[in-house]
Amino acid sequence: MKPNKTTFQKSNFKQSKSLKEPKKENSFLFWGGLLSVVFLGMIIYSNSFDCSFQFDDKHNILSNGVIRSLTDLKAIWDLSAARFVPFYSFALNYHFDKFDVGGYHLVNLIIHLINSGLVMWLTLLLFSSPSLKDHAVNKHKNSIAFLMALLFVSHPLATGSVTYIVQRMASMVAMFYFLSIGLYMKARLSNTKSKYLLFAGSIISAILAFLSKENSFTLPITIVLVELLILNPKKITINIKDYRVIGTTLGLLIIGFFVMTNLPLEILKPIPPSEYNSQTITSETYFYTQLGVILKYIQLLILPLNLNLDYDVKLSNSLFEIKPILSSLVLLSLIALALFNFDKNKIISFGILWFFITISIESSFIPISDLAFEHRTYIPSFGFFLILTSGAYQLLWDKNKNALIFLFTFIILANSVLTFNRNKVWKDEISLWSDAAKKSPNKARPFLNRGYAYGNIQQWDNAIIDFNKVNEIEPKFHSAAYYNLGLAYWTKGQKDLSVKNYSLAIEVNPKYDDAYYARGTCYYYLNQPEKALADYTKAIEVNNKYDKAYTGRGILNANLKRYDEAIADYSKAIELNPIDASLYNNRAMIYGTLLQWNKSIEDLSKVIELEPQNSDAISKREYASSQLKNVK
Repeated sequence: MKPNKTTFQKSNFKQSKSLKEPKKENSFLFWGGLLSVVFLGMIIYSNSFDCSFQFDDKHNILSNGVIRSLTDLKAIWDLSAARFVPFYSFALNYHFDKFDVGGYHLVNLIIHLINSGLVMWLTLLLFSSPSLKDHAVNKHKNSIAFLMALLFVSHPLATGSVTYIVQRMASMVAMFYFLSIGLYMKARLSNTKSKYLLFAGSIISAILAFLSKENSFTLPITIVLVELLILNPKKITINIKDYRVIGTTLGLLIIGFFVMTNLPLEILKPIPPSEYNSQTITSETYFYTQLGVILKYIQLLILPLNLNLDYDVKLSNSLFEIKPILSSLVLLSLIALALFNFDKNKIISFGILWFFITISIESSFIPISDLAFEHRTYIPSFGFFLILTSGAYQLLWDKNKNALIFLFTFIILANSVLTFNRNKVWKDEISLWSDAAKKSPNKARPFLNRGYAYGNIQQWDNAIIDFNKVNEIEPKFHSAAYYNLGLAYWTKGQKDLSVKNYSLAIEVNPKYDDAYYARGTCYYYLNQPEKALADYTKAIEVNNKYDKAYTGRGILNANLKRYDEAIADYSKAIELNPIDASLYNNRAMIYGTLLQWNKSIEDLSKVIELEPQNSDAISKREYASSQLKNVK
């Protein structure tokens, strides 16, 4: 019997009501589960709070003068507009903690715990959408959301975004990314006036994501994916009159304009050979290489063993090499599975497409000098965990619940142990770079950075071994290794070897100002003043703002009784470094030698102003004043 008009309208009315947000689940279960996730995260990362600053932390935090001020917003913006928010958070950390590493780790962990909660909430929203209300595992959505959060908080790959302090950028952009999508979905599932506030919150979160890291530029595409695949209860169709299509198009145009104006074409320029990559990286070779790297990320999400800060990834120069071919076949198969599985299993398709969309900025055509980094999986891992949990429930729940429970219990416990142990590797520079050197024995950078670390604690013999290993691996590129060998040999009293290695550093890099300065200092102490003078002068030619080179040359000219040249050098050094009291003192001594007592007194007064307790300067000024009186 065909339905009459009234029955049809009633049916239609019921269908439209399915767009409303369903009843809230028991809040006790949600908050209880969330507290369990937070508790697990705190245990797992309890041994991370004294892990030292590492690698990029040094120039982004330790030596970054910009973050010393909370009020100079322009300086932070000029440093990196696309990462303004995390850099400002570092400024807040510095304001309250200076360089107490515990405060930085606490903020990182809080962000990670928030993200785990957002993962749980976002998963519930996905399964509350019209297109998934009849999904086979929808009745298990609370369990799946809980497992998603547990997997996210415990996975060892996340240490690259949590324990590695500077990669707060990765976890912070994820926080705003997840929040923006969650608020958007919440607004779309709501029929109340509050939805407009939710939309506004989504936009604000998106802006904060755009100001946290560049991989946020995939956010509009992900929202389109949510709209078409999750919020749309019907088959995917595009109606140009639909306000959602119009709004989405306008949004993409605005974001496209933002991206084009903030990402200059220079980002596609090839990266020339350097101390870290012996080959030129082009857009094409980077893309070919990333095919294998993405597959490696998937493998690490499945089996997170042998994690490494510095993976030894070989550059692929052609799409027709074995690795790119095999990798592309696997990846294309996954994409095909997603595209042809829309109607049968939307949640699996969504997870696959989420993974590829969110990883696309850092693993596509935009060349980056570091070919692989674990923190790049932080946002994409949500898609992987969604596939794992929903897929496991579909395959095992009805057939063997106990196997499913055992599987996830084992995975989460294993991940927790691996993460706790991985934090031990991050403890200090020696442990971290020793781990990387063991796992990437044919890559120079782990040995170079461990050599620096050994030098910092005065273990020069170990440093020399590492720097020699660097030059054995890549002799043509590592001027820094030769330079540091020069420092090490000089400290050990082997002056000839020191000069030799500084010369090798200059041979590799003829514009290495530090190497010229250091070799000049060697020549000075070896009583070869003309060679020292030539090196100081060359250092200044390379870098005319090198105050140490002016100082060294000033000392040398003073010893050679070239007083006018010495005064000129000290004056330039003072111009570049006006708070160094020793410069004023040295120039005062020359003025005294030339019987220019007024100028000598003036410089000594500046020394006392900078160092009020400097009794030697006070005594010298008294002597200069008495000599000035005698002259009068």
